[in-house]
Amino acid sequence: MLSRSAIIVGPATATSGAVSLAQGVYGARGNLELVACDSADGLWVFWFNADLDTDPLATPDVPPGNWSAGLRFAAGRRYVDAQILQSSVGPDHLEVLALTSDGVLESWFWSPGPGFQRRVTDAATGVTRFAAAHDRGTLLVTVAATEGAKRHLVSPPRGYPSRAWVLTAGGPALDVDATAEIVAAGIAADEITPGTARAATSTRAGGTTELTWRDRDGAIRHLGVPR
Repeated sequence: MLSRSAIIVGPATATSGAVSLAQGVYGARGNLELVACDSADGLWVFWFNADLDTDPLATPDVPPGNWSAGLRFAAGRRYVDAQILQSSVGPDHLEVLALTSDGVLESWFWSPGPGFQRRVTDAATGVTRFAAAHDRGTLLVTVAATEGAKRHLVSPPRGYPSRAWVLTAGGPALDVDATAEIVAAGIAADEITPGTARAATSTRAGGTTELTWRDRDGAIRHLGVPR
């Protein structure tokens, strides 16, 4: 069952910028994972319990229909953007691409036990914007460089969890603004902080568009609408 109103994510944390959401594989229905940049240092990850009240309760601290309080990682650097993706390798690991304030696109992965770990090899340097996609263990990334050029990079799963990056012919689009979709869901345009509107898809309730944005006070908002 979907909430009829937007939920605030991480009200007790100080984060900034657009957030990234992906559907995970945990729980009876497949949880949601969300990554956000801390306002000063590191990254935050939150997860949403997408199970129903009738499913076995595996996480009493995060009941169905609620977001977790959040876990901070990657302390020691300031980030300006990050993207989280569910991986098909590991199995069931998570991938995070995170852009530092000095233009380094770091490559991270999550596995049970150790949690989030940064890889030795970064995806790219001299980056101002990026977008990432996952396809059967392969990561595809499009980056905009400081000099204005656009590059596409690919990292096959050979040697996982290590990753190497090479140039490729194409990749995901950099323009990912979802303001129109959020407004269509009933949110006033002036309630959306420019540059923060994002959309993802999940299998919740037979198919859901997961909308995220920051409101006029800077809080992360999440709303699921039927597809």
